[in-house]
Amino acid sequence: MPPSPPVPSAPAHRPRTAALVGVTALCALVALVSVAAYVGLDPADARVGLRDFGLHYPVLVLHVGTSVLALLTAPLQLWPALRRRGAHRVIGRIHLFAGVFPGAASGLVLAVMSTYGPVAQTGFALLSVLWFATAAAGWRAIRRGRVADHRAWAVRVFSLTLAGVTLRLLLPLSLVALAPLAGPDADGEELFAMVYPAIAWLCWVPNLVVAELFLRRRSGTAAAAVR
Repeated sequence: MPPSPPVPSAPAHRPRTAALVGVTALCALVALVSVAAYVGLDPADARVGLRDFGLHYPVLVLHVGTSVLALLTAPLQLWPALRRRGAHRVIGRIHLFAGVFPGAASGLVLAVMSTYGPVAQTGFALLSVLWFATAAAGWRAIRRGRVADHRAWAVRVFSLTLAGVTLRLLLPLSLVALAPLAGPDADGEELFAMVYPAIAWLCWVPNLVVAELFLRRRSGTAAAAVR
């Protein structure tokens, strides 16, 4: 009878637990910051330009609310304790059907209505389409019992969900970095309009690239272990 594999000691789990706590806390913080401007339901508090179209602000509020829910539930999917207790499926359904799917659909509408030009419109539209498509692919995979495929799609969904985090990290950093180049008399709204189209791509493309590299590395490690 082969010996049983050694049980990892408690310290071995500490880096992973610390990472989970950090990611969960960061997502929660960004969620709170994101929703703060829309609690009063006042279009004047919107953090992006609005068109003179009555449905623009309601769709924006819908997008913020559902995307915040997706952001809050995304890291919960990673906690082993929740997975062992069967909460993974419940949280996953909430994540998809109350968060990602309506968030992506409303995000696509907002992308079309964006006031920041075709570059920003295309970037956010493609993000919305891929967010919806990867989530749908992950749901289809688990419904068909393809657990490995489901996990791979879940990694992609998670990377795109984190676009909300990277956007809110990159945007202020970009504004601060470019402010000296624009001069002391630079208008804040003009500087925002200059930076925002690039952020529409930078907030998610690197995330997805990292996710794909992670999946390829994991696949290569698993293949080497079988040999």
